[in-house]
Amino acid sequence: MKQRTKKIFNFLFIFGTLAVVLLVGINGQEMSGALDALRSIGPRWIVLCALAYAGFLLFDTLSLHYFLIRQGQKVSLGYSLFVTLMGAYYSNITPGASGGQPMQVFYLSHKKVSIGVASSALTVKLFCFQFMLAVIGTVLWIAHGPFIHEQVGPHMWILIVGYVYNWFAVLLVVLMAFFRKPVQLLIRLCVRLGTLLRICKDPDASLRKWGEVQESFHGSIFQLAKKPLDLATQLLLSGLQLLSLMTVIYFVYHAFGMSGEDYWQLTALGVMLYTSAAYTPLPGASGAQEGVFALYFAQVFPDGIRLMALLLWRFFTYYVSLILGAVVSVISGFRTGNPETRS
Repeated sequence: MKQRTKKIFNFLFIFGTLAVVLLVGINGQEMSGALDALRSIGPRWIVLCALAYAGFLLFDTLSLHYFLIRQGQKVSLGYSLFVTLMGAYYSNITPGASGGQPMQVFYLSHKKVSIGVASSALTVKLFCFQFMLAVIGTVLWIAHGPFIHEQVGPHMWILIVGYVYNWFAVLLVVLMAFFRKPVQLLIRLCVRLGTLLRICKDPDASLRKWGEVQESFHGSIFQLAKKPLDLATQLLLSGLQLLSLMTVIYFVYHAFGMSGEDYWQLTALGVMLYTSAAYTPLPGASGAQEGVFALYFAQVFPDGIRLMALLLWRFFTYYVSLILGAVVSVISGFRTGNPETRS
């Protein structure tokens, strides 16, 4: 019951954010030309948006499947797709995407994949995606710096915070993998500080939890580092996954009959948006994603189109995963007879 209440609250927050976006758009007279803009959308661009999302989902699935196969696990590509959808669904409805990986480990255990192997697969995927986000973001920022600075303008501090956070996350994984003792000391200091501030109620349990996380990270990254081909493959799949997701904004741009900005400029701005908002500890980064889009793309999409562009982009980069995940979750729940899965 408690889990179901949390899920309902998260859904209310997500759709409440959508309602706020619509209300702001209406009050700002964005709706005056929104219907005309909606009618002007070319169907082929909608299909291309769907294909871009499908590419994102495909490369995410292949990343998981490739790791499992290389570990000798007998998991079908279809089941890897199912686990990927479940991960996206639970990540999108839990704060800080905290619910995705535990559910993926749970579903992989149904195919007799050990917790260690499942955790390693998800750890490697996370590291490779974060690393490619940081690298691609850096390259695009260097290549299209003037365009990005022109669009982001006075909100550059938001981008800088997100950029530093993302590189810090990558660095932290590397430290956890190759510098175990200093990280263990840092963990103890953080737990002790949390105990003094009464944030951490059970220091022993926290130390065990973070110790297990560190061991998982260490084993996964160290093992992957010894297999250069596997590492290169994972990084390539993560890069293609990221670019597929970013391509949605390019198709949305052309869906409204607009021109003037090229693919890499819009992709660069999309990566900056993702870097700026993805770390927000909210379900699906709801509110942050929409807010940053409105700031960064204010000059790209004119009044009357901006609101529809935001909604179309958000639909294909977020709500499709939510809808597909919910449908697959319900179907899976009825097949297994597990009421928790159906909740």
